Amino acid sequence: MTSVLLADIGGSACRFAVCGPDGRPERLAIIDSETVSGPEAAIRRYLAETGLSPRAAVLAVAAPVAGDVIKLTNRDWRFSCEKLAAGFGFDRIHAINDFEAVAHALAVLRPDETRPLGRACPPSAGPMAVLGPGTGLGVAALVPHGAAWIALASEGGHASFGPAAADERIVFGRLGSEAEPIAVETVISGPGLERIYRALNPFGIPLEARAIVAQARAGASDARAAIDLFVRLLGRFAGDIALTLKATGGVYIAGGVAQKLGSLFDAAIFRAAFENHPPYQDLLGAIPTSLMVCPEPGLIGCAALAAGMLADPRALRSSATR
Repeated sequence: MTSVLLADIGGSACRFAVCGPDGRPERLAIIDSETVSGPEAAIRRYLAETGLSPRAAVLAVAAPVAGDVIKLTNRDWRFSCEKLAAGFGFDRIHAINDFEAVAHALAVLRPDETRPLGRACPPSAGPMAVLGPGTGLGVAALVPHGAAWIALASEGGHASFGPAAADERIVFGRLGSEAEPIAVETVISGPGLERIYRALNPFGIPLEARAIVAQARAGASDARAAIDLFVRLLGRFAGDIALTLKATGGVYIAGGVAQKLGSLFDAAIFRAAFENHPPYQDLLGAIPTSLMVCPEPGLIGCAALAAGMLADPRALRSSATR
């Protein structure tokens, strides 16, 4: 299984691993995207540090995937899958959207890799959805197809978003002067938390997301108010996605921002906003919501795809597959 390179290439970091004997990622390494010139340089560093020579690769990228050339959404990187394959001697290479990879992970998650948000309730048969605030906001789904699953990539984080309560109108009104139109990831992301804080404290000193979290942990009410509103908006949008997909199999929250909030992530606020979609409170009340607590869900999804690649290369059909 170490013959397949697993990569999660994002705007802030590139994560690498290979498949272990159990089909899970091993030999993990994280490379700061600021320290390399692009994906090729990051891959080259990982292979040099590990001494591995994989024969195939599965790449999860923070970008839409449509053809050979891929341009990252939140970093000025552009690369060709065909050129990467030729440069590293890969027999096959397969690129997918990073949150499509996270969606693939949903089918193979272990019980200890998630925790309930709100009361635990059993999932029903049906689609599963995953959302992840980070540098931006990833959205994807996993849909049953007979005995198999089909992952659906999306750019749902770029959908338009607006207020649904009086206090939200004040925030969105102030944000409107900064960004038009306002997309979901304008507020539900790391930079989004910073924008919410600025909007709630227009005469205060702007803070980075990590400082907002630190101050909230120290008891600062203005920082805690920004985080609570962030969690509420995340819950509302998660409910929107659950209704859009009728995601009776569950809705999962991934991404670095949600995990870093830790105990500041108020499950009651999240769950109330998730269910508050009249007249479908009962439908949403029966859908479980969970936080993914595994460290590298994108690589877990890549490993699931790698297993399929080794079993049947024809199962991976993509214009980015060599």
